[in-house]
Amino acid sequence: MTIGKRIAALRKKRSWTQAMLSDKMSVSQSTVTMWENGKRAVSSEDTIKLATLFDVTTDYLLGLDDDMPANAVPITAAETVQIPVYGEIQAGVATLAEQNVIGQLDVKKDVVERYGYDNLFALKVRGESMNRKIINGHTAVFCKDIQPESGDIVAVMIDHEDATVKQFHETSIAVMFEPMSWDPSFKPYVFKKDEEQDFRILGRYIYDTSESI
Repeated sequence: MTIGKRIAALRKKRSWTQAMLSDKMSVSQSTVTMWENGKRAVSSEDTIKLATLFDVTTDYLLGLDDDMPANAVPITAAETVQIPVYGEIQAGVATLAEQNVIGQLDVKKDVVERYGYDNLFALKVRGESMNRKIINGHTAVFCKDIQPESGDIVAVMIDHEDATVKQFHETSIAVMFEPMSWDPSFKPYVFKKDEEQDFRILGRYIYDTSESI
């Protein structure tokens, strides 16, 4: 089976459309179409991103491990470092951020080497306001030592006590934390720059996983 057919099979198993996958991968829908029909090669960077997104190994995507089940965890314990998972964070209306460690998450060593162990933390995401990017119930990994740019997803503390995960946008007049949901009823948090900026960004989103903690 080609990598394109594996991408299509994994996508369909999750009931995702090509548009949904393109949004999660930050590529055009035509790119996903060409990946799946074999008309465009998948870069090594995108292969890694796809493997993380689908929770499989890159070997499985590339057809080097045909026995790997489609829901396999993409890494082994020997290749990982554990980082703490703190409470649950709402992808919806902001709720109290519980700063108690509820478990540990295995993270690839190259991720730790890139971002630094002390900068990484994870949060269990609940809610549907980010379901175009993060599935309800997934665990999201964040880095706290990166200045976010407009378009980045962040964990943010609101009003000194409430935390949520949203997409960060900054303009000349306001800072906004916007939902990324198929449900249009979710609304952004908007902080005008001539008013009190009562928020604190906790970290920038790196990736999320369905791996159990």
